Amino acid sequence: MTVGCALGTVFGCIPGLSTPIALALVLPLIFKTDVHLAICLMMGIYCGGVSGGLVSAIMLKIPGSSAAVATTFDGYPMAQRGEGARAMSIGVFASFFGGTVSTIFLMLLANPLAHIALGFGPWEYFGTALMALILAVFLMKGDPLKSLITACIGVLLTTVGISPIDGVAERFTFGSVHLKNGFQMIALVIGVFALPEVLKNAGRIKNIKPAVKLEKKRFYLISWSDLKELFTTMVRGSILGTIVGILPGLGGGPACLMGYAMEKRFSKEPETFGTGNPHGIAAPESANNATVGGALIPMLSLGVPGDTNTSIILGAFTLLGIATGPIMVQNTPEVFTTTILAVFVANFVMLILQSFSIPYLVKMLSVSNIYLLPIITVFCVTGCISLNNNTFEVYYMMVLLFIGYLLESNDYPVAPLIIGFVLGGTVETNLRRSIMYYGSFTNCLSKVSIGTLFFGVSIIIPIIYLILGIKNARDAKKAS
Repeated sequence: MTVGCALGTVFGCIPGLSTPIALALVLPLIFKTDVHLAICLMMGIYCGGVSGGLVSAIMLKIPGSSAAVATTFDGYPMAQRGEGARAMSIGVFASFFGGTVSTIFLMLLANPLAHIALGFGPWEYFGTALMALILAVFLMKGDPLKSLITACIGVLLTTVGISPIDGVAERFTFGSVHLKNGFQMIALVIGVFALPEVLKNAGRIKNIKPAVKLEKKRFYLISWSDLKELFTTMVRGSILGTIVGILPGLGGGPACLMGYAMEKRFSKEPETFGTGNPHGIAAPESANNATVGGALIPMLSLGVPGDTNTSIILGAFTLLGIATGPIMVQNTPEVFTTTILAVFVANFVMLILQSFSIPYLVKMLSVSNIYLLPIITVFCVTGCISLNNNTFEVYYMMVLLFIGYLLESNDYPVAPLIIGFVLGGTVETNLRRSIMYYGSFTNCLSKVSIGTLFFGVSIIIPIIYLILGIKNARDAKKAS
């Protein structure tokens, strides 16, 4: 747990690295380890990684991750006027507060929701997975069409290998023995996420050194006066972040900005935001860390990832042989309980660890990429080889590296590809089972169930976006 929090914090605080990269690097390590230890490690990385971005956001005005963008608005001005230690203390505690509140919601909601989902048939699972995929595509920041294209690439990759229904028919294997079992999650995540970031940062020899100094303290804990002043702010941010986390495809970045905007609207002195207002740190940090528990709610109860991180964790569960979704509650309740408790404990470990290690994390911001990037590359390659003890995974990883780099260089988001890969198999398998059970797709649609409702929502959402896009284009044409 402590190792996971430390690793996540380091990857979160250094610009160019990220929580998905940290999770991708440990996937080969947890492949054959104890399930409960693997869960503790991943939850530690998840919690620490989301919170770690505040360090560079406050000291460099460069967010360590997209989840800390809004923290720069008031964090850096506070550091400039000599209140960097106070800003760090507020940010760390707000992260802990948001994570803890969302974990309480996770405890209250995941189990009842999972028991409801136990009554789902293949048609309901199909509708749920399809709607989650569509929401992830159209709620994600950027061009929905580009997100849809990358999600489709992810879904297409799941069709390679032996058919999951009859277990006999080979699809797109081209006679290769290596492709019979399909593509592996580890190589996909490393190739699409980790290595493109290495290439992107290779031209930057040294990380930027902090222009402001951090006041020296033995530990960085929030003061009682700040806690009383910011308590309501953190509660609002935590609730908002939990709700945003539940929605597929959003994650910490949008939650951070939405939390900041909401707090500015509630404030009696909105003009002070952007000049070093402590509320401008507490709101986004509590919101972005609250997405952790929020994103785990659909993952644990329905087997649907809430963001990129939970997509990787869901893939890791599959590698570990854990049945995800409501079946987990029925077949492996101890794993379900371990995951929830691991998140809860990870927030406390993160609070203690970051409160004492802030000065060392600030020093790490100046570490040269000459040392960091080769180490990450070696871990990526050896991790892929160790998967099946053959070099084919490395070739596959290199192809995905090329695809990932092309997508990112042309502003195509990579996250939908991972989500599409995770949910693609669920969508296809349950659709085929539904058609086999009911006789035809038309009979499936005539069934009055939540699956039909979710399928309808999945069709309506793209239509709404298309209509709004046409309307905006016409308005822009008239304005010009």
